[in-house]
Amino acid sequence: MNKLQDIHIGKIGIWGFAFFAPLSIAASQIFIGIALLGWLLKMFQERSFVWKRTPLDIPILIYVITQIIAVLLSRDIATGLGAWINTDWFILFYYACINLIDSEEDFSWIPIILAISGSISAIYGIVQHFVGIDFVRDLTLTSRGDFFRAAGFFSLSLTYGGIQLGLFLFLFPFTFLQELKINKSVFRIILLLLFASIIASYARSAWLGLGMITLILPILLRKKIVYYLWGALLLLFILVYFIHPDLLFRYGIFSMFDTSESAPYNNLVRIKLWQSTWAMIQDNWLFGIGYSDYTQIFSSYKIPFDYGGLNDPHNDFLKVMALSGLIGGLAYIVVWFRFLKEQCSKILTGISQISFWQAGVLGSTLAVISFLTAGLAQEYYHDAEVAELWWFIVALGIICTMKLKSATVNK
Repeated sequence: MNKLQDIHIGKIGIWGFAFFAPLSIAASQIFIGIALLGWLLKMFQERSFVWKRTPLDIPILIYVITQIIAVLLSRDIATGLGAWINTDWFILFYYACINLIDSEEDFSWIPIILAISGSISAIYGIVQHFVGIDFVRDLTLTSRGDFFRAAGFFSLSLTYGGIQLGLFLFLFPFTFLQELKINKSVFRIILLLLFASIIASYARSAWLGLGMITLILPILLRKKIVYYLWGALLLLFILVYFIHPDLLFRYGIFSMFDTSESAPYNNLVRIKLWQSTWAMIQDNWLFGIGYSDYTQIFSSYKIPFDYGGLNDPHNDFLKVMALSGLIGGLAYIVVWFRFLKEQCSKILTGISQISFWQAGVLGSTLAVISFLTAGLAQEYYHDAEVAELWWFIVALGIICTMKLKSATVNK
């Protein structure tokens, strides 16, 4: 096996993951394994440790150390280790992508592959929204008035909404490029399908992330087109008000603020879960409770209430702090602060005409901000289907930032 073949194995893994991420957790993780194998074979062929330094190395190292401490302090270390690896092993995929994607040609196929697979998932979800059947699993979906809550190829609508959210926002800036490997009109139609699928999921946490982006986009992009997008959203709201008012009120955006027990979404459940988690954090504030026996320990702190079987805080930040304490929570925040600081330094320098690498920087920034915002009301970092895509987008964003830095130095 020669060097060229070794590299191709890793790239097949990356491209395969890009295709299956919105379609199948099993297939996508198989291709993550192929990517990791390709990275290992590349090291073997070159007889060296292939490792490109990135701006996130130190924050990630600190975060990993805090999680190892949490594992060691778990009641059952073996169980805790398995639970932690199941959460954070996608960090290895991040480094595989960093070390295997070398050129713009390698990278340029990724948005196209994500767009194709994302459109398949979007169309399926939109069909589910109207017919109410998951044909793959032969299940009837949860009704929302005269419509249904789409779950795509996944078992949970929240997972589906999170994945479609990440795809939509990462791909969005590429529509401003002068050239793409796909017809721009087709690409824009795909973006509309992705947006529609987010709505069809009724994943209000994903909507929360999308709402944050509409507020900060003028700061990041500095283009007049943002205001046209705001106008289009306003027209969409007016249209939805007359065609499907439940999407705004009973089941939609305004339902986020309804704390009555008669609401179709009982928001009090989340509030009680957050209060219960905070009580647990206060008793284990420095190092957390560890990764084993989480459900049992959390149950002992739950405020008496009808939780409908829920045993998680539905908040990524609280979940990390519960597991690994204040030190783990701060380390987690530092990772994402460092990422956003690095990315925004390239966006806020003033983009007059977006280049390919700048589109990747902006797209990854939008996606991560939306994930973090949605993570205030949902555990997307602890949802494997979303988390693997999250780290993949982070890797793509850092690659773009490093390419822009290299271009600046070489001028």
